[in-house]
Amino acid sequence: MSMRIFTALILLFVVISPVFAGRYFTNQDLEKYKRPSDTRKPASKDNVPAVKYGPPPKENWDYQPKKYVVPYSGSSRRIVIQVTFNNRVTAPMLLDTGATGMLISLRLAERLGVLDNDRAKLLSLVGGVGGVIPAIFTILDSIRVGDVEYDFIPTTISFLDFQGFDGLIGMDFMTNYSVYIDTKRRRVVFEELPESSNMPAGRSETWWRDTFRKFKAMKSEWRRYRERLYNEDSDSLRVRELRAFADAQYENAEDLYDRLNVYASEYSVPLEWR
Repeated sequence: MSMRIFTALILLFVVISPVFAGRYFTNQDLEKYKRPSDTRKPASKDNVPAVKYGPPPKENWDYQPKKYVVPYSGSSRRIVIQVTFNNRVTAPMLLDTGATGMLISLRLAERLGVLDNDRAKLLSLVGGVGGVIPAIFTILDSIRVGDVEYDFIPTTISFLDFQGFDGLIGMDFMTNYSVYIDTKRRRVVFEELPESSNMPAGRSETWWRDTFRKFKAMKSEWRRYRERLYNEDSDSLRVRELRAFADAQYENAEDLYDRLNVYASEYSVPLEWR
C-alpha cells in the first residue's frame, strides 16, 4: 500500500475525531499520556537510573563515573533539551522523567524522512485527553543528547501539535546513567553507571522482556484483525481495501519484530528474555 493511502487513512481518522481538533500539548497532558507501564516504579534489580534534583553528590567511590552535562531551557516543570536524531536532525524535546518511551511530532517525523516509505511503521492508538488518538509506531536508528547516545529507539509519532518542543523523550534511552536535574545551573547531568553484563546494549532485562512482549502483541493484534477481514463473506471494495491495509500492517509488524530480534541477537540477549 502506498504511503499516500496510508497517510490518508490516518488523516481521515483525525478528521472524524473532533475531540482532538486544535489540541495542543499541555502540562496536564504529561500525566494523561503515561501508560501504566511507563509510570510504575522499576525493580531495583534492573539497575535502572535514578533521577534526582540538584547537583550530583560527592561520594568516595572506587569507580569514577563519566559525567555529561547538558543545558536545558524552559521551566522546572518543562525541561527542554536538544536531541539529535539519526545523526542529522536536532530538535527541542521535553524530558519526561516519568515516561519510558519516545514520542515525537509529525513535523519532526517528516524532517527525519521516516514517513517516506511504507515499511516498519504501524498505525496505533495512544491514550490522550478525552480518549485515544491515532499515532504511528516505528523505530529510530539513534538519538544523541550531548555525548549520551543510544541506538534502536522504539518511537511513537503523534499527531498532536506540540508547543515549544517536538515531543517527549523518556528514560529508556539513558538506562546506563543516573540523571541529575540541576535547576540552579539549568542543566541536566548524566552520570554513567558501571558496566553490567546484565544490561545488553545498555538495556535491562525488564526493557527487553517488555519490548518483545509489545512487539509480539502488535503482530498478534494485526494478525487477528487480518483473519477477521478474510473471514467476512463480503467482497466489496471497502472490504478489499481494508484487507490490503491489514496485509501491509501485518507485514510491518513482522518487520518491526524481526528488527528487534536481530538487534537482540547482536548483543547476545538471552532467549528467555525474548
